Amino acid sequence: MKIAPELVTAQVWVKDRARTNSDLYIAIDSNVVKTTLECNYYGSLEATQDFLPLLQPEGRLVNVSSMAGKLNRYPDSIRSRFLNAKSVEEITALMEEFKSAVKAGNEKEQGWPSAAYAVSKAGMTAMTKAIAREEQERGGKRLINACCPGYVDTDMTKHNGRKTPDQGAQTPVMLAIEEIGGVSGDFWQNEKIVEW
Repeated sequence: MKIAPELVTAQVWVKDRARTNSDLYIAIDSNVVKTTLECNYYGSLEATQDFLPLLQPEGRLVNVSSMAGKLNRYPDSIRSRFLNAKSVEEITALMEEFKSAVKAGNEKEQGWPSAAYAVSKAGMTAMTKAIAREEQERGGKRLINACCPGYVDTDMTKHNGRKTPDQGAQTPVMLAIEEIGGVSGDFWQNEKIVEW
């Protein structure tokens, strides 16, 4: 995506992009993984990298992720790599490793969940944290966070979600416009920081 910087000035960028199978935890194949990662991880990464320079110096960027990407379903060997990643390149390497494991048919043996959506959202949250860290290291003041809107009544959830769209929007909107004490690089749900 190419954007003419002279045409855009923004204080806030909230990005929600999701693609899933109808079931989050079904057996997967290489095509499902490729399509899901292209949308949820690589598409979000590209949009974040394109829009971040267009944000005002004290603007905010909010990536809408998911609790499906929580790291509690990973072995320590993979979980620690997500948690200790310092750069987008390290997160991208994890996404590529998952893609290769699925292609080889041994993702479970390597400790990956057989859930493309969940892995893509773990990647999105980790990528958001890495970009926030990079922003802080440059001395930037933009606030960059990821959040989960919850299980929202949408087409994606086949209208089984317990939250209305308005309720699901509360955390992203709070991160975009309310006072959050300068917090950046965290994962939020229900208007508070949660363990990822």
